[in-house]
Amino acid sequence: MSAELAPLRLLVTWDGQKPLSVSIENDRPVTADRLVGRAADEAVKIAPVICNLAKRAHAAAASAAVAAARTGEAHVTSVEEERAVAAEAAQEHLWRLLLDWPVMFERPVPRDRFGNLHRRLALLKDQQDAFTVGGAILDMVALELMAGFYQTVRGPRNLTEFVERCRRGGSVGASLASLIETGSIHCEGYCVPLLPVSSAADWAAMLNGMPDAVFRRHPQWRGQPMETGALATHPGRPLVAMLLSRGHRIAARLFARVMELSDCASRLRHPLAPDLPALVDAAPLGPGMGLARVETARGVLLHAVRLENEKVADYAIVTPGLWNFHPGGAFASEAMCWQPSSDRAATLARLRWLALSLDPGKAFEVVLAEAADA
Repeated sequence: MSAELAPLRLLVTWDGQKPLSVSIENDRPVTADRLVGRAADEAVKIAPVICNLAKRAHAAAASAAVAAARTGEAHVTSVEEERAVAAEAAQEHLWRLLLDWPVMFERPVPRDRFGNLHRRLALLKDQQDAFTVGGAILDMVALELMAGFYQTVRGPRNLTEFVERCRRGGSVGASLASLIETGSIHCEGYCVPLLPVSSAADWAAMLNGMPDAVFRRHPQWRGQPMETGALATHPGRPLVAMLLSRGHRIAARLFARVMELSDCASRLRHPLAPDLPALVDAAPLGPGMGLARVETARGVLLHAVRLENEKVADYAIVTPGLWNFHPGGAFASEAMCWQPSSDRAATLARLRWLALSLDPGKAFEVVLAEAADA
């Protein structure tokens, strides 16, 4: 992702061999203050406007949270909501896979291919259209992104075979091979845990009311920073688990993102199928309060609202980036894990890969500073 605006600045200090500290500066956090005092229906309309990313997800979250606050009942996801959120998530996955990752390895960027699918996803007309576009995405995954994994029935049995499959074809396969060949992080014990996939009711029970100020800025699950996103959704998939067990966490995130794109395509073809959990749900938090959970391309998105006389008395938005770029979160902890190296360019490149794998969803800048200069 371009660093022209760089609203997210990731400063890593090192001693010429290993990182010493990580500082995360986010000058454009999402805030819900503008919604307080507005009529509930007005807040639902404004919520996606004040958020630069995943506007369909924010719209669904706002609507579901307000509905749960009004009725005191769980929200039932509609086919239209599922389709809209899945299409938007597919757009974001395609952006990372077709535009951002090739740049990291100086490979050709298929802008025309991306543009065609991005437009088709933005202009879905009906279920038949969604079914057709979903099929086009699945074909692209098999023929263009991960071709080497679709040329044989048996899956790779070890990491050597995994890399061989990557090198046989596919733009993402080539990136995966390059990531794996740079080596593992060798410190899985220091990585933050993966956020469990939980329902809105689970979140409501954990929060026990509106999120407090600390959670809104630095969220934790039961007192622990967590990682959200595609890897947290698919840690048990055999090939993802293989990469994790060998310490290739960045590659595991990239591979899981391809799986998540395929799931989005399946949701477009068969929305609310019983074998995939709904992307949107909501639950009451207490009298006049509701919480919505939406699974986005970047991870879990939470909206919580408290209504008084049909006006918003309090509103909280917790975005995926607040988890992954938490001061004690996935980027901060993993950036400190790698084996010592005096290769500054390689260290900076790997930090950029790490940031992209965690998907800040905005322009970011990684700065590697000498300890004496920081």
